[in-house]
Amino acid sequence: MLGKRIPRTLVCQCCGMPLDDSTLSKGPDGAFNEDYCKWCYADGQFAYPTKASLLDYLAHMPNPDNAPAAVCRAQFDTYLSQLKHWKEEE
Repeated sequence: MLGKRIPRTLVCQCCGMPLDDSTLSKGPDGAFNEDYCKWCYADGQFAYPTKASLLDYLAHMPNPDNAPAAVCRAQFDTYLSQLKHWKEEE
């Protein structure tokens, strides 16, 4: 007996945000791109040319635990480094 299939969960391979039909990016040809959200990649262009620029942006995100900025940046950096886009950049 085969087990139940679990639907795959798409996440942006640049920022890690969960993706759905409303947040998928589109390429220059208008086709959906299941690798990136519409805020990280649009019309063939990436919004964040470097991981450092994305980390700078993420520094402005809510921090409900009031963790030190350096700790937050290190955690984000560790997570982002696992994503396809940033693995290809290294």
